[in-house]
Amino acid sequence: MASKVSYQNISIKYGIFVGIAHMAFFLIMWAAGLTDVVELSFLSGIFLVIGIIMAISSYKRAKNGMIEYFKGLGIGATVGVVSSVLLALFLMLFVNLAAPDYLESLQASALFPESLSKLSLFVITIIYGTVPGLWIAFIAMQWFKRPDHTMPEQV
Repeated sequence: MASKVSYQNISIKYGIFVGIAHMAFFLIMWAAGLTDVVELSFLSGIFLVIGIIMAISSYKRAKNGMIEYFKGLGIGATVGVVSSVLLALFLMLFVNLAAPDYLESLQASALFPESLSKLSLFVITIIYGTVPGLWIAFIAMQWFKRPDHTMPEQV
């Protein structure tokens, strides 16, 4: 019986893992009193890189080494979307329940506008995860693509 593996299921699974890692990293930063250093939060991009590479690798293994290029890009974009939506939802809960002053510290940062609202924080968080997810997948697919995806010989 052949197992049906979809890139969507693998992407969602690893997106959830990456989202949990983002939230754990944020909570560690909060516990250490480092949430005012907004630049540190960009280190969690490492989790996105690792998650996308693991997802693409897992899908390629499940498909016996054959992966379509656009499915690899889809994996990266989906991992990025799922993880960043989870982080955005978490940040909304965090700002509303635990630390309403966190939004003010972001507004004071040079990385965000002074008029930053909860809605714009939600949208920016999703964009900051989705766009890099696609780029990371594009770069990773240079290693994961099928062997027959090569440049044609020049005449």
